[in-house]
Amino acid sequence: MMGVNYGRRKNDNNGISMIPRWMNITMIICKWFITMIPFVICSLMYFFQSEMSLWDNMLLTCVYLLSLSGIINSLDN
Repeated sequence: MMGVNYGRRKNDNNGISMIPRWMNITMIICKWFITMIPFVICSLMYFFQSEMSLWDNMLLTCVYLLSLSGIINSLDN
């Protein structure tokens, strides 16, 4: 009886996934799409908007920087 390990098994389900592979791929595409669309829209608005108030310009800059931060965060992960 000496040396018998009755502890709980660890790492039993490394190869088992309850989520199908197509759902993981779809979620990656959706996350990328949700992150990139505000960045693209803000980038285009900088070129095509000429008459913006100070408030509109600050709001557009905030959305642009937040979307850029999301892109950097997703690339870091």
